[in-house]
Amino acid sequence: MNLLIQKTTKMKNLKFIKTNMMLAAAILTAGVTMSFKMAESKAADTAYYYNSEDMSEGAFHNVSNWTTSSSAGIGCVTSGFRPCRVNVPENSTLGDVLGSKDNEEVLNISVNRKSAP
Repeated sequence: MNLLIQKTTKMKNLKFIKTNMMLAAAILTAGVTMSFKMAESKAADTAYYYNSEDMSEGAFHNVSNWTTSSSAGIGCVTSGFRPCRVNVPENSTLGDVLGSKDNEEVLNISVNRKSAP
């Protein structure tokens, strides 16, 4: 009788361990999956801000007139004569986005504007 109780107890313990191991594996799998999804969603556009007073033709597509520093976005308004911010998609460069656009074309893709210096 004692042997039967021990055997039943061992079976219950094994079943408990097996169930919990499966639950732990499921939670671990979900956690790993979520971490990859969060990493994917964090990879987003890069914001570049126009940080020059130069308004001459071609100045807006000159990549040296742009910075990723958000402090350069201070003073951005809905209308103005200079671009404020351009969003560059992942796997692209600022040069790809600006290309050889003229000032008006850069203003058209710009998010907000800056007033004249």
